[in-house]
Amino acid sequence: MSVRIVFNAFSGTEAYYSVRPTGLQSLPTFPEQEWKPALRTLIVGAGRIGMHLIGYLSSSDENQLTVIEKKGERCKDVSDKYDAIILNEDGSKLDILKKADASQADLLLAATDDDRVNLVTTRAAKKEFGIPRVIAVANSPKNKIRLMQAGADVVICPVDLALRDFENVLSKDHSITLMYRSAENLRVAEAVIPLNASLIGKKIHEIQLPEKCRVGLVCRDNGFVFPEPELELKSGDKVLLLGDAPSVARTVELLRSSESA
Repeated sequence: MSVRIVFNAFSGTEAYYSVRPTGLQSLPTFPEQEWKPALRTLIVGAGRIGMHLIGYLSSSDENQLTVIEKKGERCKDVSDKYDAIILNEDGSKLDILKKADASQADLLLAATDDDRVNLVTTRAAKKEFGIPRVIAVANSPKNKIRLMQAGADVVICPVDLALRDFENVLSKDHSITLMYRSAENLRVAEAVIPLNASLIGKKIHEIQLPEKCRVGLVCRDNGFVFPEPELELKSGDKVLLLGDAPSVARTVELLRSSESA
């Protein structure tokens, strides 16, 4: 007699074995599934930014979320929508972070609307609880350096991101900022060589670039070429630049300058 049994509810694996009247029947074996521990993530702040982060992280079973939020209505909103441990408390206080088992967290996100709270939380996360990775939100650009000094591994500034988008829109025909890291003042941008550029036909080594800017790649004819010293620039080339922000800006102007400029 043959009987079908589903052994693994997660993989949906089906197995068949024969039932005999006498003797012991050994069940089929299955390869062990790799088990990964959940990433223990602590989020302080469930405001406009924190709520988006909670929604994104809670969509994966790999994350075990604990949320600390002072406002009761926001806590209720989180509990109605997402699977998370929620503390209606002030996340900048040491006893509350201890209550949330901060010392066991793999990642802390300081995402309140108040940079002072983010600063205190970041400092405590690193110095008091030794959390391996801390990401902090700087609501004001002037607080980015302070958050880095407090121990944040990554600082995200929504104002900087918005300004970069505006810059890309306003300079659509000139250059596009692909990446900007405020801590290092590092900018990666793409500039298009116009039809009347004075540098057309010149080789890379003939161009006097600012000291803190380099050509990383040249995109041409649906492909790309590496910027060898003998490479000649052509109209329509998309030149990838990297360096500090002021030097990249000067190089964009240089690449786009015309004979009549």
